[in-house]
Amino acid sequence: MDEGFTIAFVGHADAGSASAAVAYEDAVLPLLAEHGAQLLYRGRRRPGQSESLPLEVHLIWFPSRAMFDAYLGDPRREALLEEHGETFNSKVVVELDPVVGPVAP
Repeated sequence: MDEGFTIAFVGHADAGSASAAVAYEDAVLPLLAEHGAQLLYRGRRRPGQSESLPLEVHLIWFPSRAMFDAYLGDPRREALLEEHGETFNSKVVVELDPVVGPVAP
């Protein structure tokens, strides 16, 4: 059976592309729910921090690989990519395994 999994998205953008990157994410992230996914966390670099740091970090849970693939292939997502262009200077997606154990105080 296809199990759910969590990914971390880390996107870097400089001052020239930051507003376009935010606009793209504002438009595309609502599509997640239609694919059974949950946006667990969306964070943005604080003003004044170095542009060498990521602009946005997301943690997203998908119920299955098929739902993840359906999200990636969603024609609306593809249209938004075409409309906004490549807004991030670089991006990384990491599939995460949960770490269970003691938590430091």
